[in-house]
Amino acid sequence: MDQQSALPQTPARGDFARLWREARFDGMECLNARFQRHSYAPHTHETYVVGVITAGTELYRCRGTERVAQAGQVVVLDPDVLHDGRPAADGYAYRMFYPSVALFEQAMTDALGRPAAPHFSAMELDDPELFQVLRGLHHGLEGPDREPLRTDTDALRAFTALALRHGDLTARPREAGREPAAVRRAREYLDAHLDSAVELADLAEAAGLSRFHLLRVFRAAVGTTPHGYLTDRRVAQAKRLLAGPLTLADVALACGFCDQAHFNRVFKGRVGVSPGQYRRGSNPVQDVAAAAA
Repeated sequence: MDQQSALPQTPARGDFARLWREARFDGMECLNARFQRHSYAPHTHETYVVGVITAGTELYRCRGTERVAQAGQVVVLDPDVLHDGRPAADGYAYRMFYPSVALFEQAMTDALGRPAAPHFSAMELDDPELFQVLRGLHHGLEGPDREPLRTDTDALRAFTALALRHGDLTARPREAGREPAAVRRAREYLDAHLDSAVELADLAEAAGLSRFHLLRVFRAAVGTTPHGYLTDRRVAQAKRLLAGPLTLADVALACGFCDQAHFNRVFKGRVGVSPGQYRRGSNPVQDVAAAAA
């Protein structure tokens, strides 16, 4: 890579996204995207969010504040942190990894001799060396000529450097189950009703709280509303089903979406690609300008 190509660039025109999964890294999702119109709905991930802004500026709300991620920065979020995302006037391009907690724990076991799941308090990092390491890993995973030994080495180096330089290794990300019993009952009820409509009164009865009290304690414990949690769980279930033989329409129904159009809209709003594109594993999103023509 020459010096010029290593510098952050101005985003190309139009929206584009390519997403694929890496079986050798615990099914880690990887996303290469540029957005000038697409905005993410508020959502969470079961995994960490790790990536680099390669061009432009992304605006997003997270942990109650409006934030800015700019070209040349590394971005990182813990699992289950509610956030959204939208382009600034010039749009942005980024390369993202979604590594599991287990993947980080294994990397820390190799590095420290013990498993550890780091907590990241800073979300935008100015670390040019780490930026290049992460971007190089992402390019390597996307490229056609991948040698397993080098890929494994680059991945271990990248995630270990991130955790050791910027992570708190004494704390663990919030885990499901570490919340009031009523909230746990509400989560279990929602998890059991992904394929059906859920009434707030029924959810409150299952939790043993009033509707208002449930909404307050649920958000405090989980970080999002019951509806937001249910939608995220439906999207996560859809991802698993998309790996199987069901049609897109059947996946939509199995996950409680009104119809396929509703499924497409909600899924893309949280993942960045449509369900069909996610199923194919690697496919450019149709250019917005072309779609409008």
